[in-house]
Amino acid sequence: MTAAATRTALHSGLSTNIVQGTRYQHVTFVRTTSAPGPLYVFIEGDGSPWGSGGTRVSDDPTPHHPLALTLAAQTPASIIYVGRPCYFQARNDAACSPNAWTSERYSGQIVASMAAVIDHYVAANPARGVVLIGYSGGGVLAVLIAPLVHASAVVTIAANLDVEAWARWHQYTPLSGSLNPAAQPPLDSPREWHLLGDRDTVVPPRLSQRYLDRVSPDHVWHYSSFDHVCCWAQQWPGIFARIQAAVSENDGR
Repeated sequence: MTAAATRTALHSGLSTNIVQGTRYQHVTFVRTTSAPGPLYVFIEGDGSPWGSGGTRVSDDPTPHHPLALTLAAQTPASIIYVGRPCYFQARNDAACSPNAWTSERYSGQIVASMAAVIDHYVAANPARGVVLIGYSGGGVLAVLIAPLVHASAVVTIAANLDVEAWARWHQYTPLSGSLNPAAQPPLDSPREWHLLGDRDTVVPPRLSQRYLDRVSPDHVWHYSSFDHVCCWAQQWPGIFARIQAAVSENDGR
């Protein structure tokens, strides 16, 4: 799946690199242009942290079908896809341990490491704002990273924004080393939009209600025919145009 993801990225004009964060190495896929507008930073879902039906920790958590990378490749703007620790070619990083993609997948250390990578690219593009777009567990990380990188906006897609409620509903082992967005202080500066598939059985929207109660209802977008995977990629051009318009309207205020 690493080779396939690399082919997808290169075919879409994305360059790839490995960047050192505060603790972990991160694979990045990048395409920046001189056109005005923010940097859209994409963060992937949890991938494959467990194997054998959830009874064995996976040797490689890299997603088989990296949806956020597919969305990034389709996005007609300057984009940065920041890989999570130990995913893709970074799985051989000496700092990796199974905790990084299981119980501590949303930990403060991982949040700080990913924020450092984003800051690395922002430093090279200081005039641009930053819009974080996170899919599934990547949406959890987007919300947690936002204050560290002074993001101008955050967009989550099918995200488990109340980690405790989500783990309890699935009867998963509690993610004891992770932060929970629903238990953190509300975001101060960035505007946030949350996209939900009403047919999602992996992250049913009601599980994130404790978090969503603090968000303006017109910033919670429901897609009645979507589930956790369908049909984000298929409908992405129209969805991104809506995101772009919302972010631009916000910037103009």
